[in-house]
Amino acid sequence: MNASSPIAETARLEAATETLAEYIGYLNCEIDLEQEQAAPNYERIAALDHELTTVLGERRALTPSNRDIINRALYIYAPVLKRMHGGTP
Repeated sequence: MNASSPIAETARLEAATETLAEYIGYLNCEIDLEQEQAAPNYERIAALDHELTTVLGERRALTPSNRDIINRALYIYAPVLKRMHGGTP
């Protein structure tokens, strides 16, 4: 990969940080909604909780040099969130 400018790298880090934060919020909301159901699906809650734990770990480990997490946030999580908001990736 070619070297990007510091400004571009900072923008990627900020976008990844915001994406992870939004995805964490989404997962928390989904867990809360499922728990409020008359008959909660505990398997769904467990799956969402596992995903939340994973993403929280990624958020805590996020640094400017951790390209794997930045790329996962930008290329995996962001398109999912975009589709949820009615956009197309």
